[in-house]
Amino acid sequence: MQELIKKLLAALPLYCRQMLALLSGPRTAILQQDLDSDSALEQALTFIAVSFGIAYIGQIPLLPGGHSTAETFGILAVGLAFAFGLNVILVILAWRIVGGRLAGKKILIVTCYFCGVSTILCLAISLLALGTFKVMDPSLYQQYLSGTFDDPSNSLKNGGYVAFLVLMGIAVVVVYAWIFWIWGAYRQLMQLSRMRSGIAFFLFTTFSPLLFLVQFLMTAPILMPRTTPPMPDDLKGRWQSTGPTDAIGIIGNGNVTYNFYAPWLRIIPNGEYKMEAYERHAVSNATCTVDVLRTEWGWATVHDSNLVLSPFYGGQTTADHCAGTNVYAPTKPATAKYQYQIIQAPSGWTLHLSNRLGGANFIPKNP
Repeated sequence: MQELIKKLLAALPLYCRQMLALLSGPRTAILQQDLDSDSALEQALTFIAVSFGIAYIGQIPLLPGGHSTAETFGILAVGLAFAFGLNVILVILAWRIVGGRLAGKKILIVTCYFCGVSTILCLAISLLALGTFKVMDPSLYQQYLSGTFDDPSNSLKNGGYVAFLVLMGIAVVVVYAWIFWIWGAYRQLMQLSRMRSGIAFFLFTTFSPLLFLVQFLMTAPILMPRTTPPMPDDLKGRWQSTGPTDAIGIIGNGNVTYNFYAPWLRIIPNGEYKMEAYERHAVSNATCTVDVLRTEWGWATVHDSNLVLSPFYGGQTTADHCAGTNVYAPTKPATAKYQYQIIQAPSGWTLHLSNRLGGANFIPKNP
């Protein structure tokens, strides 16, 4: 780390001059260079390397433990280098599609500058967003850094988290505005019309989010470690109630089913759940019945023995066999918090859910 900082400090004077020139006039700063010379390529590669180094140092306070500094730097460096390489390929393809022909060396030089500035702009606004989030809600901020939300359904109602998302959205807009500004340098080098340049820019902006996704998928599983999976294996699957569930606030005549699912990616901090509660009511002075089916779908968050169910969808279907009607109505179920325990006995497993109202048992059920 000390060696990295020394190299960054040595390169900073030239880097700062280049950064100021690029921000004040990117096309002029790039086009006035002799892009065919080896020194131009060397300076461009140094610029992108310093930008990535600054980005790494800026993220150190946010990185989780569990990895050495050298290991973490290596992971980030590989991810950034891979994403940069994909950026260069995407730029070349976008221009080739509209008829652009330019030496790969010149495209590499220009892309070094546009990616370097983009990295610093994104870093600056991201740190501002995280700082704002931390000041407005330190508790939820810590949950975000740990990769879990106790109640994901209410996170968007939190002012600190909303401010964070707004600032991150601004970061995306600023980065793409910068790319649009520097895009003219490519056009002048390619000597193509504005229309073709616009089509190339559209192609780049359409597919560039995939590059961010690839980079995130490469680094997140290592840089965002979890001590436990989002959904424990022994909890996943379908569970059927074995008796009344009124004690934990679920009315269902003893016929309540939970389905717990793991997220499609391990790095997603929460699993999902679906709940179905079935009731049958006999109508007095009649031989017919009224069936009520209540459903919920939402996030399932597990912390040790705590299970938080945060619904984002709910509905109720009422089938009145006396009147011959079948009516569906949306509902707004509340967040439920339980202590859960899985009892593994020779006769079979039992899931026990409890809260301050009481407890209820569930057994595994085939899908």
